[in-house]
Amino acid sequence: MKENSLLKKDFTLLIIGQIISLFGNSILRFSLSLYILDVTGSAGAFAGILAVSMIPTILLSPFGGVLADRVNRRNIMVCLDVITALVCLLFLTQIGSNQIVFLVAGVMIVLSIIQSMYQPAVQSSVPVLVERNHLLQANGIVVQVNALASFLGPILGGMLYGFLELKVIVIISSVAFFISAVLEGFIRIPFTKQALSGKVINTVAMDLKQALTFISRDNPALFKVLLLVAATNLFFSSMIMIGLPYIIKVQLGLSSQLYGIAESFLAIGTIGAGFSIGLVAKKYSIHNSYIFILLGGILLLPIAFVLSLQIQPMVAYVIICISTFLCLLSVGIFTIFAQTFIQTETPNAMLGKVSAVVSTIVMCSYPIGQSLYGVLFDLLSDHIYVIVLFAIFVEVLLGFVTKRYLVDLK
Repeated sequence: MKENSLLKKDFTLLIIGQIISLFGNSILRFSLSLYILDVTGSAGAFAGILAVSMIPTILLSPFGGVLADRVNRRNIMVCLDVITALVCLLFLTQIGSNQIVFLVAGVMIVLSIIQSMYQPAVQSSVPVLVERNHLLQANGIVVQVNALASFLGPILGGMLYGFLELKVIVIISSVAFFISAVLEGFIRIPFTKQALSGKVINTVAMDLKQALTFISRDNPALFKVLLLVAATNLFFSSMIMIGLPYIIKVQLGLSSQLYGIAESFLAIGTIGAGFSIGLVAKKYSIHNSYIFILLGGILLLPIAFVLSLQIQPMVAYVIICISTFLCLLSVGIFTIFAQTFIQTETPNAMLGKVSAVVSTIVMCSYPIGQSLYGVLFDLLSDHIYVIVLFAIFVEVLLGFVTKRYLVDLK
């Protein structure tokens, strides 16, 4: 019974470490951005620092993946948490400096760089810490932790910043990261050292080339699954991200507070997918997971319906929130199936770089999709329901394409 358990010691410690690191990182970054808003009074500085700090996560994730395959993943997590704690302590000595804006920007960029290295180590560790029959549930838990950190991190950061001084928050964060490092030190992650391919730069280049070749040429089924996930984010998730604030604040004329509540349904839907995966896995697999893409598209229909009619704004708002939650829940389940398939198809020695390359490609689909829908919402501002119908059409089409690709997978 013990051997078949999902929550064995190593995986449990990994999740605890991830919770502390992700929540600590999210809370600290949001608190720092609020501090900048207070010091400068500039929304531009606030938004600019938040945006710039996200760039390293996208650009450096592939290098984090290479590192995860070349160095013991436990040691990576331990070192990064220790470095984060030390960065917090160093910043603590500089609070009140005349150059505080630049210092905060630097700290947030460092935190983003650390996160880009940390996540590939976690994601590539999951398949080697749990049995294959528990991998779906394990990925569901990882997805829940990520979604909760993205959702609750800024909320907790705002609450703590409202009650505590920034110095206290930084001290608490530093202690938490040290505790996470100690806990992660007890994790046993299988590791086989790989030979270097000459210089470090050459090794990184060769590893990334190997990952891209493995994805695009050696395993066409994996490449198709990756394209389907990227296409779903491009045409579906991007529409939700751009459309939700526009619909609620501009079309319905509702408050920012109500938009904030609606925004939380995005994270709640993703969290729900993590909770649901254990149940649906009894009946579904990667082969028939296309049904969740189809369902996600169909569940957008109520949004198109309320936007095409003159419905009381609060009634429309409630329908949109419910529909958004169910859509994200359904598509989130497919994403977990896809992530698990990619992991099971990838050799342990390549898990880090392949996972990181996959994440980078998927992340890059977001700005493209957001730009597309930004133009569409400007052009069709009087007929928003047409944009939603377009997203539904593409999502249903993707569902049928997915069915064709996945049912024949071995």
